[in-house]
Amino acid sequence: MPNKFYNFNPNETKFISWLTYDKVKIISYREIDKYLPKRYKYKNRFISNLIKKKVLIPIKKEIYMFVPIEALSTGIIVNPYLLPKIYYPEIKYYIGYFNMFNHYGLTEQIPQITYVVNTSVSAKKNISKFQFQFIKTKKEYMYGLEEINTSDGKVMISDKERTMIDFIDKWNFKEAKNTICEILTNKQCDIKKFIKYAILFPKLKTRKITGVILDYSGVSDRLSKPLYESVKNTALISASKFSRKGSINTKWGVIGDVT
Repeated sequence: MPNKFYNFNPNETKFISWLTYDKVKIISYREIDKYLPKRYKYKNRFISNLIKKKVLIPIKKEIYMFVPIEALSTGIIVNPYLLPKIYYPEIKYYIGYFNMFNHYGLTEQIPQITYVVNTSVSAKKNISKFQFQFIKTKKEYMYGLEEINTSDGKVMISDKERTMIDFIDKWNFKEAKNTICEILTNKQCDIKKFIKYAILFPKLKTRKITGVILDYSGVSDRLSKPLYESVKNTALISASKFSRKGSINTKWGVIGDVT
């Protein structure tokens, strides 16, 4: 199996061929035995050579990502959304925030980092050549999720309506208002589900700003009333992180460009 990157010996060629045929993406140290001659004495050297040749990429101790010949120029073959599950098999997580903002078309910005929202780990980590931001959150925020199928396996992400709530929470008010209003007025989401998710969201400010956006979008008071009930008679908050100036929306208790 000649290639322009490296010359492989017969055992390496056979190994690569079998893993490619079996469509292997991730392989453990123990599983490698299946693809080597019986009682092969040079297994560690064999693995080390394939790591040097970038055919095997270490993910964690004794776990490797397999890169077939046709992908050697990029080294990318596994969906990075699957790697947190391999690295932290016990954590409950979903892929969200800026990755999903782009996925659902809320922003055109393409994130270079994978955001892993979870209940256990807070850290920045490089796994293989991918960058991850593990964001620890309370279990009350772990809702509105769906499991999707990819060619590499199942991945948990936030659904569209839940991502819209996160967008309101993380983005600046003006852009979030315009983007979410367009979705709501064009009926491009499940509005009842969106309101339900807003009510469940623990952060008061986000619930209030969601209420303002619902009114901007012409959503009826009948639909938004349960959300209003969750914020009425609470303190005045600012729509901006940097200023408390502007008009006051007395219904939702928000100050800023909100009337």
